[in-house]
Amino acid sequence: MKKILVPLAASLLVALLSSCRHEVDLFGDYREIPVIYGLLDAKADTNFVKITRSFYTLGDAYPVAMNPDSSHYPGRLDVRLTEYCNGERIREIVLDTITIGNKQQGVFYAPKQKLYYTTEKLGHNTDSRKYSYMLAVALPDSTLHVKADLVGSNNFKVKSLAVNFSKQYFGTRRPFYFHSAVNAAYYEVEMAFTFKERRTPDSDSVPRTMRWKVGNYEDYYLANHTAEDGSYVFNYRPETFYSVLREFLGDDTLTDGVVRFIGDYPIELVISACGKNLRQYIYFNDPANSVNPGDPDFSLINGGLGVLSSRMTLCRKLRLGGETVPELMENRYWGFRFMGGDLKDGSTRPE
Repeated sequence: MKKILVPLAASLLVALLSSCRHEVDLFGDYREIPVIYGLLDAKADTNFVKITRSFYTLGDAYPVAMNPDSSHYPGRLDVRLTEYCNGERIREIVLDTITIGNKQQGVFYAPKQKLYYTTEKLGHNTDSRKYSYMLAVALPDSTLHVKADLVGSNNFKVKSLAVNFSKQYFGTRRPFYFHSAVNAAYYEVEMAFTFKERRTPDSDSVPRTMRWKVGNYEDYYLANHTAEDGSYVFNYRPETFYSVLREFLGDDTLTDGVVRFIGDYPIELVISACGKNLRQYIYFNDPANSVNPGDPDFSLINGGLGVLSSRMTLCRKLRLGGETVPELMENRYWGFRFMGGDLKDGSTRPE
């Protein structure tokens, strides 16, 4: 909504400075702008695209934004994905509509929202076959086209089998190895530590998960700092694990009787490989990066606002290597015990 109102205000300013007329029509040149958001995922069972439109109002914009009719196109638009492999047209996929009912409350209407979707499986990139998709949206007065290269392949996988937070490595950067994703522009890396916690001797053990963001990594940077076998490498600091864990546990570190159980694979690594369009959209909308932060005229969609791109997420459970587990158990205030098994899904129940 802000991106629509700002250019209107700028247009008004230009009109006031350059025109000799004493009357100004605020919405005389208003043009309805389509807003599109979609992230294609070759591993997903269902791919969604959100298609809405801009609106204007003479009064308070927030009550209008809460009305779905302000943003929805009436009825069902003709929305299609055309699949290309190595530039050759393969097939056309017609998207259907669905109404979700779990959108969180915010500036715009909730909890129901209309989305366009397909359950057709998208292609999988290989060394010799690269897929891309053209989205065509038939609007009341025009047809909008936007293209995205598909990210990822079956070769996008983890190489390292464990992470090591041993205190002997404090102050150093530990390497982690993985194989890159096709067409990825950058990677978001997150780790999670899951354990089971028992508050009192007669209570049930419940799972708890601590998450922390390891960092974002540009593909061009990782490509220039590969391992000998060509795999990508990112680094993490072992002491970060302990500082984040201490903050996560809080005052519970001093509570008598609390016992926490560690399984065989307590760490989950999540690597999200993101396409070029998504990388550009995030960059130009981040006040820390953009030359003109929040520029309302910036868009990757010709004739509209938003972004169509691709993303693939890799998840892998890992062991705690080195002396990490014994060192966790040494701190009696934390109450950690090693039990083995997969404690996240309940397959092992601490006694």
